[in-house]
Amino acid sequence: MARALAREGVRVAILDLNEAAARKVADGIRQEGGQAEAVPVNVLERRSVEAAREAVMGMFGRVDILINGAGGNKKEATAEKDF
Repeated sequence: MARALAREGVRVAILDLNEAAARKVADGIRQEGGQAEAVPVNVLERRSVEAAREAVMGMFGRVDILINGAGGNKKEATAEKDF
């Protein structure tokens, strides 16, 4: 999805717990002529999420589209408590 958005001119931030994986995707987008940045984040840690938000805002100034795919859409991967 990030690659498709980048092909349409959207500047994208790739956020991932695995910084190397995020960097690989962002590098691929840039090689295709798009604009992308990699940002490490652990969605289970508030400070990490806040730092990622600050990084993205510093890079892009605003967020127009947000796509959440953290944890592969498994509640166990994104919740510290059992609801």
